Amino acid sequence: MRDKVKILITNQKGGVGKSTISANLTGFLAIEKNHKVSLIDFDKQGTSSVLISKNPHSNIQAYKAGLSYQQNSNYTMLEARAALRRYGAHAEITIADLTWTFGLPYDFMLDFDIVIVPSSNSKVEIASTEIFILEYVQRQMLKIKQNGQIILVAPSRVDRNQISEIKFRGLDFLDNCFICPPIYRISQINNEILNDFWFRIDNGIISENMYEFGNFVHEYILEGKKKKSEAPMTLQSKPPLSSVPLIRSQAQDSQIGFLKQGESMVASQEQKEFSFIPPFLRKK
Repeated sequence: MRDKVKILITNQKGGVGKSTISANLTGFLAIEKNHKVSLIDFDKQGTSSVLISKNPHSNIQAYKAGLSYQQNSNYTMLEARAALRRYGAHAEITIADLTWTFGLPYDFMLDFDIVIVPSSNSKVEIASTEIFILEYVQRQMLKIKQNGQIILVAPSRVDRNQISEIKFRGLDFLDNCFICPPIYRISQINNEILNDFWFRIDNGIISENMYEFGNFVHEYILEGKKKKSEAPMTLQSKPPLSSVPLIRSQAQDSQIGFLKQGESMVASQEQKEFSFIPPFLRKK
C-alpha cells in the first residue's frame, strides 16, 4: 500500500467501546494484514494506548497525545493536526482514538480518509449517532464529497439475538456511509481486554467476530485508496463491495428523491439548504 491511510474512531459519547475497537483494529491491521500502524490516543484516559502497550508488536507504534481544549480557538485543532503529522509520519495506517468534543471544529474530521463511529444499539444512542453524523455532513458535505471520505458506523456491544434489529434509518440515504458487522456483547470479553488482541484469542466467538469486523474495515481501506487514486467519490457512488448490503435497510429506495435533489445542491455549491437534513438540524 503506497498511499497512507488515516482513520478516525470517534463518538461524542463515552462507553461505546471506542478505545477497545481502536486498539483491536490496530492489532488486526498490523499483525493479520501486515501494515505498519500508528495509534494516536487523544483521550485523557489513555485506554487504547495502554491496551497496545500490553501487547507490543514491531508493526505497531502507540502514542499518547493529550489536547489542550480552548473555547472559541483553533489551537486545539492545530495541536491535533501536529500530532497527526508527527506520529503518523512513518506509518502506512494511522488510527486516531478521540472522544469528539465541540471544542474541535469539524474541519479536523476532514483530515481522515475513514471515520468510524461506534454506537450501541439502544434507541437513544442510535438517535445520538445519527444526529452527530448528520450535523457533520450538513456542514461539510461538499468537502466530504471532494475528499471521497467514507463513514462507517460500528454497532458495539450488541447481543447476538438482536443483530436483525440494527437499523440506522436516518443514515440510509448517505451513500458514503455504511454499517459495519456488529461487535458482540459477550460477558467474557472484559477478561480478554488486556490478555491479547481479540482476533487471536482462544474464544472462537470473539476472535471470529473481530476477524469479520477487521476484514470489513480493511476492504474499505483498500477500496478508499483505489477511489482516491482515480476520481473523487461522490455521495451517489458507493464502493462495489459484496459485504455492504449486509445490514443496509430498504429505506434507501424511498430517499432517491433526496439524492437527486442533493446533486443539484452540489452543483449550486453553498447557496441552498440540504433538504434531507431534519428541520431541527438546519442552520437558520
